[in-house]
Amino acid sequence: MIVRTPAARIALLWLLLAPLAAAAETTFSVASPTGPITLELYEGDSMRLRLAGPTDLATSTRALSELLAHAFPQGALPNASMSIGVGRIIEHPWLSEQLAIAALRSSRWNADTGKPQSGNDNLAVMQLIDDRKLLGAWVPIFGRYGATIRNASVEKVLVGRVGETGELEAIAKDRSLLGKKLPFDAILWLRLEGTNR
Repeated sequence: MIVRTPAARIALLWLLLAPLAAAAETTFSVASPTGPITLELYEGDSMRLRLAGPTDLATSTRALSELLAHAFPQGALPNASMSIGVGRIIEHPWLSEQLAIAALRSSRWNADTGKPQSGNDNLAVMQLIDDRKLLGAWVPIFGRYGATIRNASVEKVLVGRVGETGELEAIAKDRSLLGKKLPFDAILWLRLEGTNR
């Protein structure tokens, strides 16, 4: 017989959430104009890139390159397949802008309704990132460690209206786009796979 008391439910919840709250096994950090950028390595096959604030492409690329060099001095990722969480897309303003532009140019996204043509917004944004190769600037960095970005996964997509959403301000310079509803943010994970294995 299973007893379901509030205390038992809480204990079960903590047991289930424990892996999600696990502390990083090793952390590396580099300085940037916005503050420290860190790479956390977790037991198994995952990493997380943490930024101190919105970071431009040149800074994030330099930091990622330096962090991977510290984390993997042997010149290769330790596993054939790894994931790296890169946080919210708006922490990478260059990527946020590229995502919105990709949505404008893609048949996958309806900029009038602010919804994908089919499926859900998580899947559509993931496909936009993969189809348009929005992370192409990072491909050579991972390539130095015998890995390639196999695919992106996203959750919690945010959609804004051009002319009203601050994160879409650069796009709002084109007055013909005012009122268009575009994705500009989501939590982003990348799946890396070895190319030399």
